[in-house]
Amino acid sequence: MSQTYVEKKSQLEEAEKAAQETAFLPKDTWESPEEISSKDLAFGQPVIVTMRWILVVSGLLLILWNPDSLPIMRVQILIIFLLALANFYLHSQLLMKRPVKDEVVFASSAVDLILVSVLILIGSGFESRLLVYYFPAIVSFSVVFPTILTATYVGTTMGAYGLISIATGGDFITIMARLIMIAAIGYCGNLYLRIEKSRREDARESRERLLDQIQERQATTV
Repeated sequence: MSQTYVEKKSQLEEAEKAAQETAFLPKDTWESPEEISSKDLAFGQPVIVTMRWILVVSGLLLILWNPDSLPIMRVQILIIFLLALANFYLHSQLLMKRPVKDEVVFASSAVDLILVSVLILIGSGFESRLLVYYFPAIVSFSVVFPTILTATYVGTTMGAYGLISIATGGDFITIMARLIMIAAIGYCGNLYLRIEKSRREDARESRERLLDQIQERQATTV
């Protein structure tokens, strides 16, 4: 009788020790998938804001380094300025520990893609080097947005760029290669998100099973 009690007590202590070893996991790891999905946006907002600042600064430098005609350059600078102004607002909200609503994050990323498309369109179209600014914009939201939304944004971007390139006399093979690049960037970013969410979900389930085992063993020792 005493030996059985000692064995159960030893098992309980081992289970409690294992539970303590999982304490380093972030709190959101223990929450439901719906809560994790919502928190992905909150945690991903600094990534989106940082990538947008990179887009603003590098875009402005490229426009000034190799400018088009003066009227086009004025429009380009105005677009970059509006993008910087919107990002300043989002950045200020983060600094004040007030993440913006999910809908605003979705809309701001859509505006990023629209503005880059406009810059390409009013520039040299297919020959425009501003194509590369699709990439940071896509990376910034693909690592935090749900898969369906990411696919929608990337697909719309591919359609817009394809139409612009065809309208400006682009080569078909080159257009397809660039569209594949855009799709691949969105896929890789969202794949990272799915892997990370799967890891956190596995950790959450393991912790719940461990806590259930601890409760069961506590009940049997009473």
